[in-house]
Amino acid sequence: MLIGLSIILREIFHIHIPFVRIIFGVLLIYWGIKVITGGFVRSWGRSSAVFTEAKMKYDGDQREYNIIFGNGMVDLFKMETPSENKKVEVNVVFGNGNLILNDSLPMKVKMNTVFGSSRAPGKSADGFGETSFMTSSYREGLPYILVDANTVFGKLEIESRKW
Repeated sequence: MLIGLSIILREIFHIHIPFVRIIFGVLLIYWGIKVITGGFVRSWGRSSAVFTEAKMKYDGDQREYNIIFGNGMVDLFKMETPSENKKVEVNVVFGNGNLILNDSLPMKVKMNTVFGSSRAPGKSADGFGETSFMTSSYREGLPYILVDANTVFGKLEIESRKW
């Protein structure tokens, strides 16, 4: 069908579109992305959403959550109250993400944005930027959870809910 369409466009409208080359190029790009993201070798598990949509719940063993070329929700609502400082990293690259926090836990969210948008209650970082958001139970000098939220060419919405 594409070959027939190509002949009609070339003979009647004098437009030459190399469909075979385009399809071959798109296929190579797809394979390249799959190799870069490890799609041929491993599964991402419960802590990443790559080319898909996922809902990720807090796991005490997990320190990093990734949303790459997809949509996802990272639910950190059921984290425990920290006895020492903890760090969790949330990365959104070419995707859309929602981050749910527990307002009764002491949390500090450091939002880093490059060509994207990060929004928290009363705070935002658009284009290039860095800003911080703290839950209402955060107190300086006491143990807290640091959430390092990085957004690159994507969008991250942060929601802080009360227990």
